[in-house]
Amino acid sequence: MELKLFVQGCFEQHYNSMMRAVDGLSPAEMAWTPNDQCSSIAFLVWHYARTLDRWLYSRLKGDAQLWESGDWAERLGRAPAVENDTGYGFTLKDLKAYQAPDTAALLEYVAAIRKESIEYFESLSDSDFNGLIVTNPRGGTITLPIMCQQLIWEFNQHGGQIGYLRGEQRGLEDPGYSGGLLESLAQNA
Repeated sequence: MELKLFVQGCFEQHYNSMMRAVDGLSPAEMAWTPNDQCSSIAFLVWHYARTLDRWLYSRLKGDAQLWESGDWAERLGRAPAVENDTGYGFTLKDLKAYQAPDTAALLEYVAAIRKESIEYFESLSDSDFNGLIVTNPRGGTITLPIMCQQLIWEFNQHGGQIGYLRGEQRGLEDPGYSGGLLESLAQNA
C-alpha cells in the first residue's frame, strides 16, 4: 500500500470513528468532564479540527487557516481568531475557561477542514507526498510523512479519549465495533 493511501485511510477511519462517538450527544454531554483537569469531548473535537487546520493551511499550503479566513472563531466562541489557538499548550486556567461551542457549528467546522484536507491530499502525487518539507510549529522542519505520523498519533490518542468520555456518560457502546475498518473491508469484499 502506498504511504499516501495509508495516511488517507487512517485519517478517514479516525474521522468516521470520532463522528460515530459524538453522534447524538447532547450539549451537556459534549461539555462534560470527569473533573476540572480534563478535556471535554467538545474541546477534543475542536482541537482535532484546529490542529488539522493549522497543519494543512499555514504549514503545508502557506495560506491563512480556515479559522482565520472565515467566521469560525466567532461562531465557536473564540473570537478574535488567533493562528495558534489550537488547545496545544493550554494551561489548567485555559482549559477551565474553554466553553463548549454549539455542536452543530463545531461539526460544520470539522467537516469543512476535513473536506479541504481530503482535496489537498488527493492533489498530491506520491513524489509530492514523500518530498514535501513542512515547518514544524514547535521549531525546525519535518517531512510530510512525519507530520502525518504525528497527526495519526494525536488523532488516535484523542479519539480514544473521546470514546472514553462518551463511555463514562453512556456506558458500553457496541462491543463488536472495530473502528469501522473491518466493517468497511467486509462490505468491499
